[in-house]
Amino acid sequence: MWKKMMLGDICDIFNGGTPNSKEKAYWGEGLQWLTPKDMGKMKTRSIAITERQITKSGLSNSSAKLIPKNAVILSCRAPIGHVAINEVPMSFNQGCKGLVPKDELLTEFLYYFLISSKKLLNKLGSGTTFKEISERTLANVEILVPPLLEQQRIVAKLDDAFAEIDKVEQISTTSQKTYPHLSRKIISQCLSNRNYNWTKKYLNQIAINLDSKRKPITKSKRIKGKVPYYGASGIVDYVDGYIFDDDLLLISEDGANLLSRSYPIAFSIKGRTWVNNHAHVLKFNSNNLQLWVEIYLNFKNIDDYISGMAQPKLNQAKLNQIPIPVPEENKLKEIFEIIHTAKEIIKKAQANRIMKLELLKNLKSSILSKELGINTL
Repeated sequence: MWKKMMLGDICDIFNGGTPNSKEKAYWGEGLQWLTPKDMGKMKTRSIAITERQITKSGLSNSSAKLIPKNAVILSCRAPIGHVAINEVPMSFNQGCKGLVPKDELLTEFLYYFLISSKKLLNKLGSGTTFKEISERTLANVEILVPPLLEQQRIVAKLDDAFAEIDKVEQISTTSQKTYPHLSRKIISQCLSNRNYNWTKKYLNQIAINLDSKRKPITKSKRIKGKVPYYGASGIVDYVDGYIFDDDLLLISEDGANLLSRSYPIAFSIKGRTWVNNHAHVLKFNSNNLQLWVEIYLNFKNIDDYISGMAQPKLNQAKLNQIPIPVPEENKLKEIFEIIHTAKEIIKKAQANRIMKLELLKNLKSSILSKELGINTL
């Protein structure tokens, strides 16, 4: 028979704490010390090594507690709801609480109960700066506890189901990483196709540089308007007035993104715009050629033309040294059709992946709901 109990009756609940960060003797090799931030990075339910450790002196001179292995640690603020099973004796900061199950409760059953109760726990949280669930509130949370043999059966079933779902999620996540590679491979194949009659050109041969017309405006002097104000990686503001009214290609002149490539370093703009001195401005006679240069520069590694590591910069002289493979004009349309088709396939694959992951998330919730009798949605 399932018993309705309170968490405080079936678990010992411990608050966490943080030793004085200025006291070096409290920090270093010794006792594992967990935070909600660490928990947010976890890929598995169990943890044995934390990012930071505290010493025995740090433990005894703070409100931190050391709980035995095979307990459950719950993040109770910023955010509420991360759950982990500690494989070794472990301490934690005040953003967490440790739940040590009593004999009639399996650790794994408690783990599944808590992850299925995330919605409830967040509703119970209170606070103005950030939500937090108190020890008293957590202790009064109701839990339906079946006999130990039934708990073992449920845990085994959930373990098997979640393992299969995690496999599918892993395959889906891995496939997503291949999408950018596919796009780059298509461009590489185009570049290796001699039928396009590639010729090497430089930007100062195929475009007019309009850098001299750029005009940066400090933030305090900008007049708010509807005209996009562009910087190295795109729109940074909207202003009144404009200095360009044309189809143009912008190329990042400086910034960490030149090396990290988190965003495109080349992007087209159209119509009335304002550009500061962090992006080169190029005008092409052919829109197709402009689009090709944009695609190529976002595909090509140009690290050899960038100076400075702390403050990466691509000056105009170096920009004009980058060789651009240019095909015959009538071949550009064919290349764009290939790239467009590839992008559409990738877009659909990404949409299917998002839908699949959402279905898997709902499947996990439905399994938890069925086995534990909790509304997880």
